[in-house]
Amino acid sequence: MSKELQTVVKFDIPFAVPVPDGVYPVRLGRRTAEIYAQKIRRGEPQGLTIGGGTMEFPFDKHGRFAYSRVAVKLHSKADPNELGRTPRLINAPPRYRLKEIAIEFVNRFIDVVRYVTGEYHLEHITYPDVLSYDVEYFDGVRTIPAKKSLLSTGVGGIKITAGQPPGFPESTKKRILELLANEGELELSRILILNAKDAALTEDYRRATLEAVTALEVDLYRFIRERGKQLNIGDDKIEIFIVEVGLTGSLEVVLKMLTAGLEPPDEPSLNTCKGAITTRNNILHHGLIEVPASETEMRILGIESFLAYLERVTEKTRTSQKTGS
Repeated sequence: MSKELQTVVKFDIPFAVPVPDGVYPVRLGRRTAEIYAQKIRRGEPQGLTIGGGTMEFPFDKHGRFAYSRVAVKLHSKADPNELGRTPRLINAPPRYRLKEIAIEFVNRFIDVVRYVTGEYHLEHITYPDVLSYDVEYFDGVRTIPAKKSLLSTGVGGIKITAGQPPGFPESTKKRILELLANEGELELSRILILNAKDAALTEDYRRATLEAVTALEVDLYRFIRERGKQLNIGDDKIEIFIVEVGLTGSLEVVLKMLTAGLEPPDEPSLNTCKGAITTRNNILHHGLIEVPASETEMRILGIESFLAYLERVTEKTRTSQKTGS
């Protein structure tokens, strides 16, 4: 038996990675691993059998016809129960660090395959994509089972319901029906925040940052324009404010000027928004690729809180305008 056991994490990817079955060594920072990849066909679809050959379906990004089975072998013994990051946007327990590490290696594998082959439809797998996985130790001769995990979603418990969702609020259903029947307008900033949360769930933290900061920009400039008109500031002057001071300047200077005598913005929320703007600018102008997960989730929540503040202040100023107070 070797002095140090190796750790093997086995699971299925929801789609097929279009490479020959085999072993793919991967280096990621200071770590190295070997990925054993095997394509599993789900069987020929009914009515599409072709003379004994195999069929390939391009752009099958949802794994309807094939998927890949992988084993990630790390060159050291790892604790399968070590906890990693706790998500901030959902009420869920901490994730398992070993599963996170294995997914990082597989995503590097997917990135390189996508880059070299031009198969642009390939996407990263996320923690919730891997529902079940096995952990084994390998001593060079035999394997030793270490952990079998089932329904490891990373997004909370499993719910089984039938029919209408329990406790679905009547007011929510009424709102849905109204918007559908009347082709009601959907607020852009809310759509963007929902996009940001979805991007965070799929672990695309760059896109999550871009969507969240765009939501901030949309609502902040809307507030500045509306409040400026209420204070009889000319449209030209308002646009100069917006163009010359930029988004951060609008937060630090213009907003405070326009909310004088009103509920002031929360300083921690302002700082969170400014940090998000800086990261967005680094993504757009300096090619920032790696954006921390927890930091991104915290900023989405901070921006969402700030947008609620803007909505609150807007309603108060509109009411004051109507009553003449």
